[in-house]
Amino acid sequence: MIVSIRPKHICIVGTGYVGMASAVGFAELGHRVTGYDIVAERVRGLQRGITPYRETGIEDALRRHLVRDGIRFHVDLEAAVRGADYVVIAVGTPAHADGSADLSAVEDAIASLGPLLAEHAVIVLRSTVPAGTSERLAAGCRNELIYAPEFLREGSALVDFVNPDRIVVGAASTAAAEEYGALLAGLGRPLVITTLRNAELIKAFSNAFLALKISFANEVANFCDVVGADALAVLSGIGHDSRIGRAFLYPGIGFGGPCFEKDLKSLDHVAQQHGTSRELISATLRVNAAQPKRIVDILEHELGGLAGAHVGVWGLAFKAATDDVRDSLALRILNDLCARGAAATAYDPAVRALPPGYRCELAPSALGALENADALLVLTEWPEFGLVSPWAIAAQLRRDVVVDGRNVLDPRAIVAAGLRYRGVGRTASSDHTAVAAAS
Repeated sequence: MIVSIRPKHICIVGTGYVGMASAVGFAELGHRVTGYDIVAERVRGLQRGITPYRETGIEDALRRHLVRDGIRFHVDLEAAVRGADYVVIAVGTPAHADGSADLSAVEDAIASLGPLLAEHAVIVLRSTVPAGTSERLAAGCRNELIYAPEFLREGSALVDFVNPDRIVVGAASTAAAEEYGALLAGLGRPLVITTLRNAELIKAFSNAFLALKISFANEVANFCDVVGADALAVLSGIGHDSRIGRAFLYPGIGFGGPCFEKDLKSLDHVAQQHGTSRELISATLRVNAAQPKRIVDILEHELGGLAGAHVGVWGLAFKAATDDVRDSLALRILNDLCARGAAATAYDPAVRALPPGYRCELAPSALGALENADALLVLTEWPEFGLVSPWAIAAQLRRDVVVDGRNVLDPRAIVAAGLRYRGVGRTASSDHTAVAAAS
């Protein structure tokens, strides 16, 4: 446990991956934590040490703090916030059809908190919101409101909480920002104090830049496909430049999930409202929207058509180490396959069911998804997929096509087993020395 010099009572409103990482992270720092969620069944699970999402190590940490009475969960908001020094709001802000952020959950939480908080309590907003939201909400609160954006990756959120690159705090009062920063002093990381609006934009444009790097990597990969180069070797060489860096510079099916696309759409919507330039944001979204279609185009080309084809799909979650299929590009690809006349059987180590409306059977194993399949299509970067024997894949497939949308398979081993391999900017003749350096 990391010991904080100033233990406080912190209430967390919202128990998604951000809320849970915050709850366990603050408990690791020695603070007393209470949690609340509107979903009673989820709260009852948390009281038994069962988290609502998948992340290695978080349930062990949660149960340790439950036993020590460092964390409690409540189905009653008043009980959860009673005596709290800080109330952290970590609820969702999904996108409306026009790209604008749906702030109803944030607004409802703050309205519910109003009559329940002690005068000294500080509201800490961690949900991603458009510029100007925190100022508007603060104007209607009798309690201090600060904005402390999270930079947590789903699947490794707790690790990210205790190992941040920086701690950003937006506040009208420097003293309030410093006091919140003291809660996290045990982490020993830089504290960036700024205005509410600046903090909102630090969060939004951090995600925008990471998304841009992914779209850039996909543009490079698509270019390399056309001219006969190895994108992984090219991107590895680019990423060794310290001005650029290697993180997020890896091609695939594009970025999905509940954050990047939603945050870019919100920025695009706000820019449009203000009549300001948004060319890079719009271009990043366009490249990302086109990439899943390109993956299906590759498969269609390799099979000579998709009508009547049966495709074995590996991966449904939007990224490995999670079971989250929200805005997963894998699901968009499934829809495209069906629209072009193909049938699909899918396997994902963490996903047990699909949302309504998807015509896809689920298999109990990776090889089970390939029974009677014409081709294999890899859509999530689970490491276990790279451990499956290429000869076992070849024995299952009716035809010899493998399209690796995440570049997780060994192209040469796939080809040695008598299969045709297509990756994203990568072929069976890829430079494996350069690929190893990039991974």
